[in-house]
Amino acid sequence: MRLYCEDGIWYADLRIGNRRIRRSTRCSDRKPAETVAKQWERDEADPDHAATSKATLSDALKLLTDDRDEQAKAGRRSEATASFYKAKAGHWTRLLEKNGAGTYAPFPLAKLHARHVDAYISTRRKEDAGENTISKELVTLRAALKLAKRAGIWKGDVDTVMPIGFAPEYKPRDRALTYAEAQKLLAQLTADRAARVAFIVATSADWTETERARREDVAADSSSVLIRGTKRATRHREVPIVSHDQRSLLEHALKYAAGAGDPLFTPWLNVRRDLHQACERAKIPAVSPNDLRRTCATWLRAQGAPPHLIAPVLGHVDSRMVERVYGRLPTDQLALRLSQELGANSLPNVCLRPADSLDPLDAMHSPLSTKTLENEGFMVPTPAPAPPTPGFSIPLTDGGSGRKDKWLRVLKGGV
Repeated sequence: MRLYCEDGIWYADLRIGNRRIRRSTRCSDRKPAETVAKQWERDEADPDHAATSKATLSDALKLLTDDRDEQAKAGRRSEATASFYKAKAGHWTRLLEKNGAGTYAPFPLAKLHARHVDAYISTRRKEDAGENTISKELVTLRAALKLAKRAGIWKGDVDTVMPIGFAPEYKPRDRALTYAEAQKLLAQLTADRAARVAFIVATSADWTETERARREDVAADSSSVLIRGTKRATRHREVPIVSHDQRSLLEHALKYAAGAGDPLFTPWLNVRRDLHQACERAKIPAVSPNDLRRTCATWLRAQGAPPHLIAPVLGHVDSRMVERVYGRLPTDQLALRLSQELGANSLPNVCLRPADSLDPLDAMHSPLSTKTLENEGFMVPTPAPAPPTPGFSIPLTDGGSGRKDKWLRVLKGGV
């Protein structure tokens, strides 16, 4: 390798294979030019070193997203999982591969150190990202670095770069609609949107599954619904419709769903915002689409269904997620279920509240509260099989007389 200067710029004369080439170092000083030229020589002698010196963070993340896409096409992962990794990878490129002007600036993978990951975590916390969200983004980086190391474009140590002990405690959400809250929420939605909410609560479908729903998926006698899940093999399932609440909600969903052609429902773009606004109007705590799915499991559990029978309804492999997340009962309902198992003599004091303070979902089969609730105008399922109810109803007073013999049907299409 020889260096020479022309017009103030240093050039290197290099041997590449069997030929010699001339290349500009773009340096005006000899010492930096020597460093550049030696790097070229090293890269030529060791191709692996060349690959690692040129690899960027985006290269590693692309290895990951391409791998997840391939696995999704092969049926080993779902498209939702592939999209998940793309979304999480986007935060790494956004924070580490943009300069002050907001334009793309490649981050050399060889220069990635623990301090960069720690700074990333601090920035995400300042952006109000939750610990669980940050944890998922760290999982994404770890997976990308493992693939980069296997591909030979990174020589670092994964454990040295990743933070120590970053494992936030998992706190599952426990929000589920009560019977009365479901009535109020449906009344605040347009017909098609109320129909979709009713469909989720009746079948436990998640949001993407409702977008694939078709009328032909519902059995002719409405005894079951095919749910076209893709997250894993068990999510493509047939859900039996057995309870009064399920039949009533499914009947409403089929009647008012406004989808044209194969889709059962029309597009709903900003569902979280719209649900939160509807909950504000209904004066109930906010719910998410997954909370509606949880409501289905909670109602089935409250009516006595064991977790191992609820799990297939949700598309789970076993009952662990039902017991841990989806089928957890509120304290009042848990007390009532325990009293049923232990006998009437063990009935807790919570069941002795005034009937008008009871939620219709509470004490759904309680022998002491059922008669009172019926007298107060609430519909209470009977233990024996009964014909499907025509729809949800709520009591309506007439002129302040206190009588509750008139019913306002909520599921007429919403407001």
